[in-house]
Amino acid sequence: MGYATPTLVKRVIAQSMTTATSDTLESKELLVNFGNQFDSNLITDNIMDEHIRNADMVINGSLSEMYKTPLKEYADLELLLASDIDAYNSDIILSTAQAGVLVPGDILVLTDGISQETHSVMSIINDYTIETDDEVAYVYSADSARILRVRYPDPIPLISARLTSANIYDKYFAGQSNTQQSEFGKTMRSLATNSLNNILNGRTVLHGQMRIGNRFFNSNLKDRYNLPSSEQDTSRDIPGLS
Repeated sequence: MGYATPTLVKRVIAQSMTTATSDTLESKELLVNFGNQFDSNLITDNIMDEHIRNADMVINGSLSEMYKTPLKEYADLELLLASDIDAYNSDIILSTAQAGVLVPGDILVLTDGISQETHSVMSIINDYTIETDDEVAYVYSADSARILRVRYPDPIPLISARLTSANIYDKYFAGQSNTQQSEFGKTMRSLATNSLNNILNGRTVLHGQMRIGNRFFNSNLKDRYNLPSSEQDTSRDIPGLS
């Protein structure tokens, strides 16, 4: 799995990438699902995964002087069950009102020390209840089960999603009417580049990742990277991707 999930890319991508249908050929009413339905007939999961991998390569190349790449997932949130997950209850019901911190597409690991499985969040029913994309296979007791959210450190998933959405939009949609890059693509690349520059200049720290030291420990490594300065040093900024 890449840094971004297909669900996150679909939330970031331009709303003009949609399908629409009309009940009648001459209907002048609003088209059904316009602006809400992603054009999955054109953008398949394989195409989406390919563009996510391409975006991740850009991120790894930019951050390889500061962090060991590829970056690693880490558990940043632990949740507890309020009721057992069994044949009578397939939803994840939490003991505290923490479902609001999750979003569709988040990856959850359910474990009780014996069984373990991974699921993606499909929807948040209320502050306590989560619905996953597929049913939980094993039985988990509320007394022993743990729920861990596993993810890459912020803002890496959003950077990957912005680069992916920009590339997909320019290749499959903007290119149909204009051979040049779209304003949406330029904006997404600019936001992604700014976030990468914040990491390169030490203004943003990636938690849970292995940092690279200085050249005295390894002749192949560059100097120790900068910390934030009052002068807003931009010597490590990478050029815009637009």
